[in-house]
Amino acid sequence: MRRDCPLVCQEENVTLKTNRESNKERRNNYEYAKEKIRPEFLKYDQEAMIRRFSLKYDREFLYLPFIGTEYRVNRQSGEVERLIPTTSGKTEMLQPEPADYMEALSIYDILCYAKPDAALSGRWCLVNSLPGVGQNNGLGDNAVTEDARYFDGNPAAYQAACRELGGKEIPCGDIGYEIPVYPFYPVRLRFYLSDEEFPAQLSVLFDENTLRYMHYETTYYVVSCLMRAIRSRMQKLPV
Repeated sequence: MRRDCPLVCQEENVTLKTNRESNKERRNNYEYAKEKIRPEFLKYDQEAMIRRFSLKYDREFLYLPFIGTEYRVNRQSGEVERLIPTTSGKTEMLQPEPADYMEALSIYDILCYAKPDAALSGRWCLVNSLPGVGQNNGLGDNAVTEDARYFDGNPAAYQAACRELGGKEIPCGDIGYEIPVYPFYPVRLRFYLSDEEFPAQLSVLFDENTLRYMHYETTYYVVSCLMRAIRSRMQKLPV
């Protein structure tokens, strides 16, 4: 398997470029970059991925759950799709939809970059406290400030959404959950509710060995996808 990983390197260049562009231009550039990165996936050893992560697979696809949803990667084209449960009459089926850029990068990076000896340490820290990461890289608690406010408005729905994503409650802050991002890799959410003195605060805690699994930049996509998944499930719950 290739050990250098051009997938995220190409993504970094696009991110720098799009910082100065409109949201529409940014989305277009991300989609362009996703298509450019896709054939790079095909250069990696898929059989090694299957063994390393105990992936389900068939002749056409590799399958990997990501934040409560099943995804598949086309073994010939590298395209990533999310599989959405739907019902047609009395038949339940999975409807494929194209994964967006954040989803695709999160899946490409874990499959292509994770070190053969990667193992969870069981020690948790903020993303900017990961070994080798500087303190001012911009992916700390501030990235989820708006999410904390939103979750604070309905803590019961937040808890229900975390459970729906496979989260297990843990003693961590006022409300703590450990949620499987991938079947073999969880993150922890430490949530303090607002009070008369302090606003709500949400922290995403990563295993200290995270950078053995993914690039630092990919943690941003993982967190963004997780926040979006929690919000989506909260919105579907009965009021």
